[in-house]
Amino acid sequence: MSHPTGSRSKAACGTKIPPATHPIGQRTLWILLAAIGLSSILLRQAFPIVAIAAPHDDYLFITLAESLLQGRWRGDYNHLTHAKGVAYPVFLALNQLAGWPLKLTEHILYLGAALYFSHMLGRIVNARWLTIVTFMLLAFNPAPWSPVVGGRVIREGLYTSLTLLMLALALRCYMLPDGTSVRQALRKHWAGLSLLGLVGGVFWLTREEGVWLLPSMGMLVVYGLMVRWRQGVAILPALAYLGLPLMVAQLPIQTVNTLNYRQYGVYHHNDFHSPDFVAAYGALSRIRHDAWQRYVVFPKDARERAYRFSAAARELKPHLEGDLGQAWRAIGCDQTRTTPCPEILSGWFMWALRDAVQAAGHYQTAPQAAAFYRQLATQINTACDQSPGECLPRRQTLVPPWRPQYAADTLRASAQIATTLTNLHGLPIGPGEGFGTPKQLDTMARITHQPVAAPPPSATLHQMAMGLAAAQRLILRYGLPLALLAGAWATLQALRNRKLNACHAIGLALTAAIAVRVLLLGFLEATSIPSNNMLYLSPALPLALALIPVACAAHLQRHTTSTAT
Repeated sequence: MSHPTGSRSKAACGTKIPPATHPIGQRTLWILLAAIGLSSILLRQAFPIVAIAAPHDDYLFITLAESLLQGRWRGDYNHLTHAKGVAYPVFLALNQLAGWPLKLTEHILYLGAALYFSHMLGRIVNARWLTIVTFMLLAFNPAPWSPVVGGRVIREGLYTSLTLLMLALALRCYMLPDGTSVRQALRKHWAGLSLLGLVGGVFWLTREEGVWLLPSMGMLVVYGLMVRWRQGVAILPALAYLGLPLMVAQLPIQTVNTLNYRQYGVYHHNDFHSPDFVAAYGALSRIRHDAWQRYVVFPKDARERAYRFSAAARELKPHLEGDLGQAWRAIGCDQTRTTPCPEILSGWFMWALRDAVQAAGHYQTAPQAAAFYRQLATQINTACDQSPGECLPRRQTLVPPWRPQYAADTLRASAQIATTLTNLHGLPIGPGEGFGTPKQLDTMARITHQPVAAPPPSATLHQMAMGLAAAQRLILRYGLPLALLAGAWATLQALRNRKLNACHAIGLALTAAIAVRVLLLGFLEATSIPSNNMLYLSPALPLALALIPVACAAHLQRHTTSTAT
């Protein structure tokens, strides 16, 4: 894991740079990294779990993990069985078998991914200081100390680590300058490429919006291919170089699909990727509204049209218009502090719909539920096609119908979300309050191997965490905008001079990941559900922290290059 000199600097930045010297010895490097990691673990262990027995979130993952531990795959079939990805429940079950405290395992995995990512940066740029600074920033990421992110038993505890690990493996396989051709790189990195695919498959099975990382991954892949293409053109090795991770990623995905088919009779891994549910949701959302209301996808007047259009929809009427619908309306309105709030808001309607189908008796089996959703979609779409004035064009998506104001609203919301990220708004540090019945709390403690009523951290550790969080807030508030501006300027100059290098490519990839995540949340904030919060931003937070030292490294290398020439 040493940092070769001279030729690597030249390959990394595409310019003449004097042979690198390392004022930090390798032994000192690993002592510092170990000290940072151990300090991070000590601080993380001071903050307890926040036990939230939310049936559609934290406690759902617990119950799915318990079913796995009992050998029943995802348990008895109901409307929540395929509502969330299976990767985090599998992680919970494996951790329970290992007997480790959940938050310790999550943090060790995160630190491992952060260390590997930081090490790859240091090797590519040939700067040990970059490894140390990046790892220190990532190790003291304040999100794990917050009850709204790290305290919860929720999939972001795994998802953030997978995000970093995917980027680190992409750096290893596509960006590490070794002077090899595509064919040679394929032989050298086949194991890393396979691991990248495996991690990517698990990443896809953890949350539903995995596409947000694809532009960044694409940038790293394209840059790596461009550099190696100069060593010789070989179409088939290039296709294998690109395709191996994609093929391996299918292994965990198709394994889950196969197990679901064997157990439940449907070949998919998540209902929100299922064409049947998506078709039904899209059909309901194409019905016109008498008056548009933000965050409302299926108001009273549209429901009345649906009941007139479809016998399947009429089966849901007693539930959507009854206590079940009122409960979901109240939940959404309370959580968003929306008044007046006469309708079920769109972020909660998908759950209200599933609950109504369950209450109507159509979740006895997975094929039965799929058939009902197909019937509902067919009946609504047929009636809409016959009465086009009452409906929009056919649609098969969970995205709400587009309105012109959404473009400006998305940009405005994205700016506010970027401000949340740079200022760490809504990220309290310390213990939080949970809820649940004694039985639910006991189950959570048993699955996580952690007490759900643990004492708060000591005053010293709490103050230390508060101080570090304040420091990180300052670093992000001033460092991230400067890094973005400096990176944009350096990249434009490099493109103009045709000297785009690995430093620029990494900076662009990190910037793209942050920007796409922020824009995605901005679109959701503008159209569907309040999304301006640090829980949803937490996968992008380490990337924002890492971008700052990467921009510094690019500036220092540019200065070194100018001096050398």
